[in-house]
Amino acid sequence: MRIDFKRTGGFTGMGWSSSFNLDELPEDVADNLRTLVEQADFSKQPDNLLGDHAIPDQFIYTITVHSEEWQHTIMTGESPASKEIQSLVAALNQLTRSQRLKS
Repeated sequence: MRIDFKRTGGFTGMGWSSSFNLDELPEDVADNLRTLVEQADFSKQPDNLLGDHAIPDQFIYTITVHSEEWQHTIMTGESPASKEIQSLVAALNQLTRSQRLKS
């Protein structure tokens, strides 16, 4: 499984993107991400979770999960539709930050 993660928007407009091949991550990190994807029922989420009301300066997250069986992309904001999506966004943000600090 691979997860592509992109953050755009915010007050400064600074964004970032990362790609995570779960086979190359530590086992506990990869297992956590797989669990979060499953708990969010990611492949069945609507493409757009941004809602009808634009929130100024919010971050927009684009997440694409590539599995052996399917591929799906969603866009969500800082207040996604479910706590499962929030947990996935938080984990991907944390992993991206930790990788950026190593660079």
